[in-house]
Amino acid sequence: MRPLLCLAAVSLFTAASALAYPGADSFDRIIEVSDGSRLQATITLPERDATPRHPLLFMQWVSCGSLAYREGSNSRELLAALARDSGLALVLVERSALDGTGPDCANLDYDTELAHYVEAFTELLDDRRIDASRVYVYGSSLGSTTAPLVAVSLQDAGIDIAGIMVQGGGAVTYYERMLNFDRIYLERRPEQVAPAEIHEQFLARARFNYEYLVEGRHPDDVAEDSPDMARVRNDTLGLGDSDHYGRPYAWHQQAATHNFLDAWANLDAPVLVIFNAFDQFETRHGHALIVETVNRLRPGTATFVERANIGHSDNRYDDIVAAYPREGGTPAWAGAAEIMLHWLRGLN
Repeated sequence: MRPLLCLAAVSLFTAASALAYPGADSFDRIIEVSDGSRLQATITLPERDATPRHPLLFMQWVSCGSLAYREGSNSRELLAALARDSGLALVLVERSALDGTGPDCANLDYDTELAHYVEAFTELLDDRRIDASRVYVYGSSLGSTTAPLVAVSLQDAGIDIAGIMVQGGGAVTYYERMLNFDRIYLERRPEQVAPAEIHEQFLARARFNYEYLVEGRHPDDVAEDSPDMARVRNDTLGLGDSDHYGRPYAWHQQAATHNFLDAWANLDAPVLVIFNAFDQFETRHGHALIVETVNRLRPGTATFVERANIGHSDNRYDDIVAAYPREGGTPAWAGAAEIMLHWLRGLN
């Protein structure tokens, strides 16, 4: 029997799914993990085919909200294509508290979210619809940081990770990642910053983020250090009165403690990294770092694909500055699906 990573105590089966995709059959399960949280999970298989399938485990972006409520979005369409055409069982796990148990997403910290994923996926790999002899992983956006961490945990437990693909996130430290957010914000924001001012503003943001993310201080306390820190606190993208991109400050501070590059180095699996050249947040360097590191250690096992004129959320734009507000754009999710499906088929 495959070793379990933790105490996933109870799993209940329900037949209908809120996450139905055309051309596929979806089944919901509730996984109760060791801290008492109940996580809604969905297994999606090719339509009218009961053959156990190798799983594709999906890890999602930073923002809260159910995957079931993203009807018509690029991410939903991309997942539907993977569920319908990959030949794999697409496995999704929602964050806790959707049914009122466990911490609400707005209060859920990074380490707890990681533990939930590991427990839930471990339990789901024993589902009768799953052939867990080969396991695939896909991380989107912030899921590009959780995906290698979860995959390493599963691998360390004796599970064969047969391939991992990510888009919208790299392997730089979380501190660097957030500094890159700020750098892009200064360069491309609609309210233009004079080039002569970017130098000093960026250095102030570097100081603020170090105190906030690395030293673990509350943003309001950092703001009291100086007028410069107060200005950064009041002009950091997504930094609210009590949250950052809808997640508690502790979520980001815990993320900053994790060594993503080390996880990639220790994963013994083929890797696909997709970088959208007009990404509004992430850098090419962070994405390419994964591929360069893996190929130094395991030559020829990592693939890098760059998509021109595409933004973070798979929309196509005319130029990189127009892309920054994330308004308009033409859906381009089908191109990402084609790349992923081609890569997955090449592994079999």
